[in-house]
Amino acid sequence: MDGADETSDAQAAVDRRRALRALGGGALATALGTAGCIQQTDDGGTATSTSESDTSSGEMTTTSKTTGNLGSESVTMGILVPTSGPSAPLGQAQRQGAELGVQYVNESDAFDFTIDPVYEDTQTDSATGLQRARKVVEDDGAQYILGALESSVALAVADFVSQQDVIYTSGAATIQLTGESCNQNTFRTETNAAQQMAGLADFAAQRLGSNLWLHTTDDTYGNSAVNQIRRRIEAQNLDLQVVGETKPAKGTSNYGPQISQVSNSDADVLALPETGADLVNFMKQARGAGLMEDVDIIGTALFARVSRQALGSDAVGTYSSTLYNHKLETGDNSAFVDAYRNEYDSVPGSFARVGYDTVRMTANGIQEAGATDPAAVRMAMEGLDVTTALGTSRFRECDHQAVNPVWTGKIVEGESIPAVELQNKVSGSAAIRPCERTGCTF
Repeated sequence: MDGADETSDAQAAVDRRRALRALGGGALATALGTAGCIQQTDDGGTATSTSESDTSSGEMTTTSKTTGNLGSESVTMGILVPTSGPSAPLGQAQRQGAELGVQYVNESDAFDFTIDPVYEDTQTDSATGLQRARKVVEDDGAQYILGALESSVALAVADFVSQQDVIYTSGAATIQLTGESCNQNTFRTETNAAQQMAGLADFAAQRLGSNLWLHTTDDTYGNSAVNQIRRRIEAQNLDLQVVGETKPAKGTSNYGPQISQVSNSDADVLALPETGADLVNFMKQARGAGLMEDVDIIGTALFARVSRQALGSDAVGTYSSTLYNHKLETGDNSAFVDAYRNEYDSVPGSFARVGYDTVRMTANGIQEAGATDPAAVRMAMEGLDVTTALGTSRFRECDHQAVNPVWTGKIVEGESIPAVELQNKVSGSAAIRPCERTGCTF
């Protein structure tokens, strides 16, 4: 069978399932047979039930490298996370979330398959990440790769899968992944830099001030974030003027010159799209220099549990574009939090949420396709509504970006570490870039 026939058969299979589902629960059950009931919740947390099932009639044809129908198959997923190197704390959280996601699928009657996970350490290094991606595909037989939270690693993995019969569901935020560097085999569960900057820029203009200074590390994420802040200001005609910008090198130890520039400027708001050790070091020095007496600081990672743990009281009084909070009453978040607390004796942060939903959104695509063939699953994943910890989300057909809401939070005193007090929400549709502005073409 040639490639054209494979694509046609895969599309037909997905179209048939979607058409039957549109007929309603009774028609779907009659046509496909009964199966488990998947709990779905809206953004307010109200539970509804929809029946999902797989065909057992043999009528569905696929071009899977395994068998056509799922039956009781095991699907190998290569899960790439940094458990060593600078991003290890974030990677460990993403891995824990992914482990719970695998457990969720394997113990649920809603899925007609189980996941066989292969975990690999990217070592916070793009060359290593690419090598690990090749390993899980060529040695372990994985047709699904998940994770890789660093921008450089994610871009390397995405480039690799673009020429493979493999789907990659990413946990990285760099805008290029679902922008000009997009490809049809790459999906992203993580909220991207453009969506996150919508929460930051909108809140800064509405609540904090009008003169904005931009500070970040001169790297892929930092440059992408700064560009997206500028784009959001222009696209939404926000009452914000960028009065200055500093971009020191990654790993800078002395931020005195940059802090002095901000303090001596007309800025009343400092945007800080920064992560990791660079964020912690800058914030500690900024607090010591009294910068927070001059400007309001709004970041992109200050909400993260690892950031609040590292900064302690130095984070209190700042603001952050917020991708996730364990107190959210959205989707099935409460069940996720309970499961995470039971497993790890802690509450999950954003990176754990991404790992959890990356596994589940991919698994829902496989279940919807009724096959393990990536061609069929790719088409099933496009536009498929899935209940996540953030509410009902979907991968857009035009760029494969998950349509996630974002919030803004204020960092306040907490019991053991500073807490996040949610201030406002930007809906998924309002935060995401229009398709025509992404630069993505498949």
